[in-house]
Amino acid sequence: MSLKSGKIHQGDCLQLMQKVDAGSVDLVFADPPFNIGYEYDQYDDRQDDEKYIAWCQKWIAEVHRVLKPSGTFWLAIGDEYAAELKVAAQRKIGFTTRSWVIWYYTFGVNCKYKFSRSHAHLFHFVKDEKEFTFNSDDPEIRVPSARALVYGDKRANPKGRLPDDTWILRPQDFQSDKYGFTPEQDTWFFSRVAGTFKERQGFHGCQMPEQLLGRIIRASSNEGDLVLDPFSGSGTTMAVAKKLGRDFLGCELSEDYVKYASDRLKSIKVGDPLDGPADPIASAPSTAAGVRLDSKGRRTRTKIISGALEDNQPSIGRKPLSSKGDIEEAVREAFHSTHEGFSVDRVVVDPHLNHSFVERCSRLGIPGEAADFNRLLMRLRKNRKLGTKFTSRNITISHEEFDCYSFAAEIAWGLVRSRYSGESLDEILCDPKKVQLFDSIARDFAPGFKPVEYRWAALHIRKKGSDLRKSLSMRFKFSRFSPARSLEDFETDSLRNEPGIYILRNSDKNDLYLGETNNLAHRLEYHKRAWSQVEPPEFVSLLPHQDRLEQRKTCLVARRHPQLNVDLKEVLS
Repeated sequence: MSLKSGKIHQGDCLQLMQKVDAGSVDLVFADPPFNIGYEYDQYDDRQDDEKYIAWCQKWIAEVHRVLKPSGTFWLAIGDEYAAELKVAAQRKIGFTTRSWVIWYYTFGVNCKYKFSRSHAHLFHFVKDEKEFTFNSDDPEIRVPSARALVYGDKRANPKGRLPDDTWILRPQDFQSDKYGFTPEQDTWFFSRVAGTFKERQGFHGCQMPEQLLGRIIRASSNEGDLVLDPFSGSGTTMAVAKKLGRDFLGCELSEDYVKYASDRLKSIKVGDPLDGPADPIASAPSTAAGVRLDSKGRRTRTKIISGALEDNQPSIGRKPLSSKGDIEEAVREAFHSTHEGFSVDRVVVDPHLNHSFVERCSRLGIPGEAADFNRLLMRLRKNRKLGTKFTSRNITISHEEFDCYSFAAEIAWGLVRSRYSGESLDEILCDPKKVQLFDSIARDFAPGFKPVEYRWAALHIRKKGSDLRKSLSMRFKFSRFSPARSLEDFETDSLRNEPGIYILRNSDKNDLYLGETNNLAHRLEYHKRAWSQVEPPEFVSLLPHQDRLEQRKTCLVARRHPQLNVDLKEVLS
């Protein structure tokens, strides 16, 4: 490949793509000019129909050429040419359509003589209809089914279900309990990147939301795959690809866009959380208490009384909650109306329970955002001010289950804590941005589990730490660790179902991670496969079988201070 990956190249996409080796790209996402007269930097968006369609056929043919046989092509396009380009891609170029997704947003340009446009089309094409990447088990793209959430049916797939192909993102229209959609249903929310959003780059007017690209890139590529965007624009495809650990390659006609987008990429690291909320209800101000006109044209405010809406209030409406007592009472009400019998910790760490709690807090007029609501709830629990007593549901998870992913939760906790200067676990779990980073890191080390599992495991580690702390003063007799051996060449067959303690070391023989497990072979295989967040370990040393593994590990961590472990002595002090 003559075009270097990991950057955006300036020039015409047709000429640039001709320099890309055939069959070398895993995923292409293209959001081309729609030919509707938009004012671009260096492109005339007013072409004759035939000329525009012919040009699109040429670059789509190049997309087909550069894609691997198992490659995937996503095309974003407006109404005007959606049908023509779908037919051309299928019948003239040779793609197969897997999905025709409608992305619905409803706050586009207001039209005077026709119904306002509220959507765009996303075509999902593949080269080979039988062999292509589609990560249907990725927990980040699945949603819980109604069978599981509504009916409590034990036959429901614990991994959830795939969403349908209508993606909705008008948060103001879907906050009503009666008419709204919730994240567990089969309609997707993604916020368009409006001018007031923090995500907005400012130099490009047609910016795609990162969360939307995140779903596409997660579903249609794997870590290390090459993602190509022929129309890079603000660089969102590249930014999301980099955050998700993909290689990337961009083409862009505008010199200014290339400069600004490249600067944007320099500030991004692998594992950074995606911009914009995965739950778009948090992406725009609530209109539950907004201003409206009554039957006589007078301005009135919606008032919320015990969660119900009243529209016939005087113009001053209800004042925003400001006193400490009113805010605490509203948080208590929000929790007791949404916890479904679960504890405070579970409400904070479970994305679906937390969505309901945060939404109710917003509707009750509590000032702040999701992180503020979660912190207030934690504080009320700590100060025993939650009011009505209740017995929370027990959540029983076997040690064997925790063994599969608890180590990943510990590493993620340690890395996020380090990035945020010793932030507490509660603060990490309360803040959507920080906990999203936590989830991303944990998923890298132990892929295939749900965010709530990683988060709950971290709380379990901390809770166990309260007991294990006593062991820090105990004296254990340890055998010597075995000599350091190459992790890559380490044969694990002899360790099947063997418990033990181990240390992973870098090339300088410095301790990276000290772990304990009931199945050394299984754990070391995990470490061999997934280690993208930090320097991969090169060596492993083992302790022979010991009893009281957790206590012994805690003592060793406090003594040796490995780089990626959470030192419970420090955390719990």
